Amino acid sequence: MKKMWSFKTAHFTLEWLIERDVLNTDYMDPDLANECRAKVRSGEWKCFLSTIQVVNRATRRVLSEAYLGNSIYADPREFRDHFGMNGKGYGSYFSDMVREAIADARKAFPAFQKEAKAEINRQARALNCTLKTGQAQEVCHG
Repeated sequence: MKKMWSFKTAHFTLEWLIERDVLNTDYMDPDLANECRAKVRSGEWKCFLSTIQVVNRATRRVLSEAYLGNSIYADPREFRDHFGMNGKGYGSYFSDMVREAIADARKAFPAFQKEAKAEINRQARALNCTLKTGQAQEVCHG
């Protein structure tokens, strides 16, 4: 996957990643399908899958992802066409995917936070253990 864009906050990173996708022309009229196939084969256009993900910066854990495949552009950066969309944020697949990933991350965050706290507590208990030499017996404090 190739990172095309990212936005960082204090605790999260929003990333746009792309990877090559297989061109699907089943839904296109024949003339458009032929043009797309020819231009993708020649390398003039790229067919790719986009992934927008929300990542916790401390743990690098992905909280949510949104996907869209079969995008066809001469330059994949054109996919991020959110500049110039209306004031309510409508008008682009990219902005829709960003909103979807953020909404899903907000839903997933309470479970992530609970899991992270439990892991921290498990690690803290492990750090409070000492090994008695000669007896090979573990003694934990706390």
